Amino acid sequence: MTCAAPAAARDLDVAIGKATFDRLWVQAPASTKSADGLGPLYAARSCASCHAGSGGRTTFRLGRDDPAGHPGLVIRFGDASGTPDPTYGAQLQPAGLSGAAGEGRAAVRFDPAAHGMPPRPRWSVEDLGYGALSAETHASPRVAPSLAGIGLLARVSEAEILKREDPDDRNGDGVSGRVARLASGEIGRFGWKASEPTLHAQAAAAFALDLGLSSDLRPDPAGDCTDAQTACRFAPQGSQDGEPEVAPALMAGLVAFLERRPAPPAPATTRGAKTFAAVGCAACHAPSLALDGGGEARAFTDLLLHDMGEDLDDGAGEGAATSREWRTAPLWGLSRALAQGSGLMHDARAGDVAEAVRWHGGEASGARSRFDALPKGERDALVAYVSGL
Repeated sequence: MTCAAPAAARDLDVAIGKATFDRLWVQAPASTKSADGLGPLYAARSCASCHAGSGGRTTFRLGRDDPAGHPGLVIRFGDASGTPDPTYGAQLQPAGLSGAAGEGRAAVRFDPAAHGMPPRPRWSVEDLGYGALSAETHASPRVAPSLAGIGLLARVSEAEILKREDPDDRNGDGVSGRVARLASGEIGRFGWKASEPTLHAQAAAAFALDLGLSSDLRPDPAGDCTDAQTACRFAPQGSQDGEPEVAPALMAGLVAFLERRPAPPAPATTRGAKTFAAVGCAACHAPSLALDGGGEARAFTDLLLHDMGEDLDDGAGEGAATSREWRTAPLWGLSRALAQGSGLMHDARAGDVAEAVRWHGGEASGARSRFDALPKGERDALVAYVSGL
């Protein structure tokens, strides 16, 4: 009985978290106080609307889907140092409530293909609702990643991350990953640029930026709207007496739900796995990370920031990352993303693994060159291995 009670409590937390993840939030005031407070400016009405299938990667694919009409893609705003836009804040909010006009819509054009590379996307925002963006602001797309196994990444010890850091490339392999040391003193590990240190912080950021909802870590009920957006600042909010719109019990449940997202199955060792290591992919996409308390996360990431070169420079810093730096994206679950037609990389620009490799520059240039030099059979085996993760 003593063991059953805590297990039942955890199961209840997960059930509450699943309901919170799926909940369609509504405008305040509403009769259901635990579900109102959306916006007034927002990009989505639920967590599930962005993450396919209870936590999967978005289905968005660049070149196929409309970036202005797909909830699985958002646009972050920032200058080279990561400062949000003074009028529009840190993220584009296309929709508005209570007289607050939506901020605009995402748009993309493509540079002509050059030097054997696919056409490079250039992002912008059209139909701006509050005047021009600052001249220093860059628009950077982000797709909703898969949340599968994300609880295991939360259990990777800081020591495990730190031991892989090599900012001065002491071993001379051309890879100089560094830890995302945040202003808080914590180590970032979640988000495309490792800008959040914990699942709690990542969830709070998503509530604030995507849904305009306050929580204990992000208490402003107006979400990301700025002082320049007066209709948003003065619109009705869902919080009462200073309490957050996402109640602590709902946030705790959501974190429990995320912690329990099952990890994708471990891959079989194949010929492609050996080639993956030989060409240098594993220098960043580490096949395994040790967990606190034992076990491992077979996630294919080192959770470090890496300079990915000019073609992936989005112009915007974020957290500890420069505009050219990205956290190594976990590769586990890639087979599911490909099966549902999702695009790969932070803006879903790549339709398959080989195309994604072509976009790798900077510290990954050596691995890309070795990939290109492989005999066709070995290259196909590597692509098949990664595509099956």
